[in-house]
Amino acid sequence: MGVITIVTIIIGLITCFFGYKLNKTIIAIFGLIIGYNLGVTLLPNVITDQTTIYIISVIIAIAIGLISYKLYLVGIFLLCALAAYILCDNLQLAQNIKTIVGLITGIIAGILGVKFTRPLVIISTSLAGATTFAENILNLLNYQNNNLTIIISIIVAIIGIIYQFKQKDTN
Repeated sequence: MGVITIVTIIIGLITCFFGYKLNKTIIAIFGLIIGYNLGVTLLPNVITDQTTIYIISVIIAIAIGLISYKLYLVGIFLLCALAAYILCDNLQLAQNIKTIVGLITGIIAGILGVKFTRPLVIISTSLAGATTFAENILNLLNYQNNNLTIIISIIVAIIGIIYQFKQKDTN
């Protein structure tokens, strides 16, 4: 758990401070994650063999990862939508309401991400990375406090947003 948490903290910080510069790579990774999760969630409805489910899920993951990388705006939509959904997952709401709010917010963020790519990718990657960092750093310290998670997330996200906007636009 400790090693995975530390790696997740590092990934959160990299996403927070370099999300726009690394967006094509991040988009491909999110595409892989989305594709794999789609496979392992939906395939058990039609396939009973676990090995087959995992193999097909990996194939779906690779396909969606490549599509996300190649079709940049599809990837931008997925990146912004997933980042907003992750952020909404921290809301203190009932699970079904949280899911609905996350999906609606994710779709809106995805559409806006396509329209205003640079600023929204910077904001969404900073927020998602900061939230991932805050949750996991507190988890590593065995300290659970939702208010502190939100405060740390906001502070780190603001620093990440400022840092990314000051960087030269090379994409």
